[in-house]
Amino acid sequence: MQLYGKIIKSGLIGAAFLCLVSGAAFAVNPFAVKAKGDKTLSLLQERAGKGCSVEAIMPKIQQVKPLGDAGKLDEADALLDEILAWFAQTPCGDGDKTALPDDPVNTEWSHDQVVTIKGYSGDAMEPFISRDGAYLFFNDDKIADKEKDMFWAKRVDDTTFSFQGEIENVNSSYVDGVPSMDDHGRFFFMSAHKYGFFNKTTVYSGIFKDGAVEEIVPHDSLALGKLGWLNMDIEISADGRTLYSTQTHFEGSVPVESYFFYAKKDGDSFVPQEDSAKIFATLNKDKVVYAASISRDEKEIFYTRLLPGLVFQSLVAKRTNKDSAFGEPEVIAAITGFAEAPALSADETMLYYHKRNEKTGKFEIRVLQRKG
Repeated sequence: MQLYGKIIKSGLIGAAFLCLVSGAAFAVNPFAVKAKGDKTLSLLQERAGKGCSVEAIMPKIQQVKPLGDAGKLDEADALLDEILAWFAQTPCGDGDKTALPDDPVNTEWSHDQVVTIKGYSGDAMEPFISRDGAYLFFNDDKIADKEKDMFWAKRVDDTTFSFQGEIENVNSSYVDGVPSMDDHGRFFFMSAHKYGFFNKTTVYSGIFKDGAVEEIVPHDSLALGKLGWLNMDIEISADGRTLYSTQTHFEGSVPVESYFFYAKKDGDSFVPQEDSAKIFATLNKDKVVYAASISRDEKEIFYTRLLPGLVFQSLVAKRTNKDSAFGEPEVIAAITGFAEAPALSADETMLYYHKRNEKTGKFEIRVLQRKG
């Protein structure tokens, strides 16, 4: 996400590569440096998508952006050469797979299919299906000279939607995304457009109607109030009374800590609840968790975790009632590779998520069907 500096996000993988110059003289070609950066990011995503460890090279990758920001393109170029050499000399074999936690496996989902968005050809990420099932809200990904924005599409069937365009009034020159909406049409989203030293707010909401969001208000009470920390994701309950979010800490371009909490509606505000640590204890045992999707009865929560070595896993946790703590999470067996953000359909028989297509390099929305 692009926050107080230039944080570039592709899914949750932070790319550390910027072309910072225009007409300046350098010993190396800045466009060549950027090309090496793009190649490194592609290799990083490919390797992470296969579940192979990148821990050994991540410290060097995270040094590239600071060098670029400081105008030290010679050093950045040399470091990128080292990084690319590492990828060439370190094949991704079975013995290099990241060791995964021994967690229970959930096999409730199958029949994986690609979702078609008619009239749209870009990246499609972070899906949310409106509570009445009529709309798909989603993000694109950052591309050259353009940050992530939000779009909407009308449902044709479970695997087909008709593209309607950008959601009006919510997109900016910064990162905007992770849409969610309650039964009453109140639309929640994250935006980094005002995030900075004096403003830590990233969650906003307004009324969605005919492709536009009106009467937008900030939700300051959710922010932790510390620089480098932000609410990276939000999910509103169907009744609009409970908001699920994360407190996420970034160092450079990569989140190093992210945990769930929830907040209850009190008038026009949402108040973070003191028992959040107890409610999410089994989920927050992992260092980086995010992208919650909650069932209508609030007894099932779907989410993503980021493990060391840039390994992504999607999980589900359940509880007996909406006021109790969640049980032990289960890894969703049907979601593999570089995939994130599972989201329930309105009738809760389908599970949407986004995944990077290894052939095209683009993110696409896919959907699973609940068995039985």
